[in-house]
Amino acid sequence: MTLDSVAIAAVTLLFLYPFVLYPALAALAGRRERGRKAAEDPASPLPSVALVICALNEQKIIRQKLENSLALDYPKDKLRIIVISDGSTDQTAAIAREFLARGVTLIEQPKRRGKIANLNSVLAARGEDLLVLSDANVLYRSDALRRLAARFSDPEVGCVSGKVILTDTTGLLDEPTGQYYSLEWFLQERASRIYSMAGADGAMYALRRELFRPCPNDTIIEDFIIPMQVVRQGKRVVFEPAAVGWEEGATSLREEFRRKVRIAAGSMQGLVRGSAWPRNAPLRFWFVFLSHKLLRWLSPLVGLVILMLSSLTLDQFFSRLVVMGFAVMCGLALVRIATGWRNPLVSAPFYFLFGQVALAFGLLKGIAGRQTVLWAKADR
Repeated sequence: MTLDSVAIAAVTLLFLYPFVLYPALAALAGRRERGRKAAEDPASPLPSVALVICALNEQKIIRQKLENSLALDYPKDKLRIIVISDGSTDQTAAIAREFLARGVTLIEQPKRRGKIANLNSVLAARGEDLLVLSDANVLYRSDALRRLAARFSDPEVGCVSGKVILTDTTGLLDEPTGQYYSLEWFLQERASRIYSMAGADGAMYALRRELFRPCPNDTIIEDFIIPMQVVRQGKRVVFEPAAVGWEEGATSLREEFRRKVRIAAGSMQGLVRGSAWPRNAPLRFWFVFLSHKLLRWLSPLVGLVILMLSSLTLDQFFSRLVVMGFAVMCGLALVRIATGWRNPLVSAPFYFLFGQVALAFGLLKGIAGRQTVLWAKADR
C-alpha cells in the first residue's frame, strides 16, 4: 500500500470511528464500569421539583400538556408547574390561565425572547431542589418525574435525561429515525456508565437547582451547554430510560433538516465560545465527548478531506474504492427518495447523507454566527 493510500485509510478510519468503532468500544467500556452505578434508595424523601414548560404558540397541545403534568404521580406539595409563554400570539397564554386555580404558574413574556433567555430569568429565582425542563409538546408517562428524581439519590449525579420517543414521524424518516434513536439511547446509557453523557434531551431533563448557571441569551442549544456546565462542576449527567415521554416527530424533511442544522450550528457556537469544551472533566468523559460529539460534529469536514484526497489519487486502488463507495451510497439514497422503498439498504445511506449535509450547513452557520436563537416552530 502506498503512502497516499495509507493516509486516505487513516482519515477514513477517523471518519468511521464515531459511527462504527465508538459504539463497540462504548459497549465494552460500559460493561467494565457497570459497578460504578450507585444504588438508588427508594426510601429517600422525594425532592421538590419545578417543572418548567417553555411554550410558543402551543394552543393545540398546551391544555393536554398541563392536564398531563397535573396528573403526574408526584406529591402535589412538592411539584410546582410553571409555564413560560414566550410572546405567543395565539391562545396559549389564555388556555394556561384556566389552570391557575389548579396551582399552575404562568409567566407571560410580551415579546418573544427565545428559550434560554426565559430560562435564565426564571430558573435562577426558583427555590425547588430540582429543575425539570420540558417542551410544551412532550407528554410524560405518569411516573416520569419519580424516575428522574430517583437518580439524584446518587450524590455524583447532577443532571438526568429522560427517554423521549418520537411519534408520527414523516414516512421518509420514520424507520431510519427510529434506528438512530435506538443507537443514541444505547450510547447514552453506556456513556452514563463510563462516566457521563455529553448533553441531554431538551424535551425532558432534570438538574440540581444549585448547578444551573445562566448562559448567554443567544445560546442555541441550551440542552447541551447546561449539562456541560454540570459536568464542569464535577457532577455527572446520566440517562434514565424508565423516564419516558412522547413527542410528535418531524412531519417533513424540511422540518427535520432545519432541526439538524440548528443543532449543528449550536454545537459550533459552543466550540467557538469555549462553552462546549469539558474543562475540569476526567479523561473518561473526554473519551465520551471526543467520540460521541466532537468527531461526529467534524465528520463532514473529515469526509470532504477523504473525497478530495481520493479524487487526486485515482490511480490508487483504495482511492477508487472510496470514490465508488461514496457513489454507491449516493445512488442508494436517491433510490430511497425516488421510490420511497423502506428497506435498510436504501434508508441507512439516505439518512446518513441527509444528516451529513445538514451538519455541514449547520457548522457553517455556526461559524458565521448566522443561526438565530429563535426556533422556526412548525405549524402542527
